[in-house]
Amino acid sequence: MRFFNSSACIVLFAVLFSALSPENVRAQVDENGDVPAVQDQNTSSPRQQVLAIRKSQDVTVDGILDEDAWRLAPAIDRFIQDEPNEGKDPSEKTVVRVLYDDEAIYIGARMYDSAPDSIVARLGRRDSNLDADLFGFFIDPYLDRRTGFYFGINAAGTLLDGVLLNDDWDDDSWDGVWQGKAKVDSEGWTAEMRIPYSQLRFRESDVYTWGINFRRDISRRNERIFLIHTPRDESGFVSRFADMNGIEQISPPRQIEVTPYITTKAAFVDNASGDPFNDGSEFTPDVGADFKIGVTPNLTLNATVNPDFGQV
Repeated sequence: MRFFNSSACIVLFAVLFSALSPENVRAQVDENGDVPAVQDQNTSSPRQQVLAIRKSQDVTVDGILDEDAWRLAPAIDRFIQDEPNEGKDPSEKTVVRVLYDDEAIYIGARMYDSAPDSIVARLGRRDSNLDADLFGFFIDPYLDRRTGFYFGINAAGTLLDGVLLNDDWDDDSWDGVWQGKAKVDSEGWTAEMRIPYSQLRFRESDVYTWGINFRRDISRRNERIFLIHTPRDESGFVSRFADMNGIEQISPPRQIEVTPYITTKAAFVDNASGDPFNDGSEFTPDVGADFKIGVTPNLTLNATVNPDFGQV
């Protein structure tokens, strides 16, 4: 599923003028330990703040938010309509909470619905463009206000993900390794995600501030809401994200991806009658592997051993 409809000419415009973008703004902790509001680059409003807390117990990613850890996390519920009534309050309440541990970030979302039997839940292939109720999570862990990742799940449990680029656009060809489950119940539906740090790129630090945003689609009403909304007559998406604070004492893991492959070539030709050394068939097996290694947070080494040139 495409989160945005890209346009080649607009992307080119964004690339040509990327050097003119404002400097990155980072939240700083004051002497009382609080995170002050930070001015948004695109508007005159202070940048919204979100708090993640370290989970106090194991969380099973089953789509059911029954662990006490979820109740201890601060609720995020100040959403705004993007479609159809821009700037209005959502028709249904949405509550999101964020947890983390040494290995991953966890997202728990409760999508309340006054008519649970009308929730549209369609199962499809990963990244399928389905007309269904949806929850999406966007994150800018590098905090460059231009790039990031998105992770989504619909009410039937179909997953979608991709990368964000040039502040406004996305690419769903990237498939991360993460977990997501959804569950429809009498109050609406819930979504639970576990995203390992190995799927994200970020600089190592003692404390972290990451950009974050959330989205919900209510299919039957053609309603789309965001935590941070971009007005229709304005541009910029990643640069508007809220600041997520609270994550500390974690380290970006070494990122190594190995994709092995095997090929076989077979040939069948006429052979000389009575030749015991050639029956007319020939099989040639071959093996190889592709490697992707994260050297630094913003540098990736791609390598291959015995490449399959047909694939290249």
